[in-house]
Amino acid sequence: MPGDINFRLAHAHLLLHKMKDMRTGLPIIRQLVRDAIERNSEHWMLATLDQLFGPAHDHSHFPSPERFALGNELAEQLLALNPQQGDGHKFRTYPAVARYYHESGNQDRAIELVEIALKSLESPEPMLDELKQHLLPNLVQALANYKGEEVCYGNLCAPPQTNFLKPRPRGGSRRKHKKDR
Repeated sequence: MPGDINFRLAHAHLLLHKMKDMRTGLPIIRQLVRDAIERNSEHWMLATLDQLFGPAHDHSHFPSPERFALGNELAEQLLALNPQQGDGHKFRTYPAVARYYHESGNQDRAIELVEIALKSLESPEPMLDELKQHLLPNLVQALANYKGEEVCYGNLCAPPQTNFLKPRPRGGSRRKHKKDR
């Protein structure tokens, strides 16, 4: 079912996050990244980026160089689809891309993207009011976590979470093999 994103995501999730089968799962997620980019689909790219960097998943078993390389491809494509200068709703894509940048160690870029996402919620459109109330707490919390300090936006304030994952250095740890010693 190559055209069914939900089936493809469930397949990748099962292999990568449930079974932790990297040998079988890596080719599946690589193909999913390629297909999402070829389709030029924001929905597919966001869903795939969530498989790689979503906070609901344990990524400790995932090879860091591979994960960050795939994340970078998706982040660049998502930002190209919805550039800073454009009129698009940044609150849809920028938080996920910011998560990638945060984990890859680029705090300044992560903070910048969340701030842009917050500004994109400042539209006078009535439909955004309900959406804003839903998204605002998560965006303010993400900004506090990325900055490492309390952040206030309007009358909403959030301290940084102490159990929030700190960014990992790129490249991850590498076990030494006998021949490397």
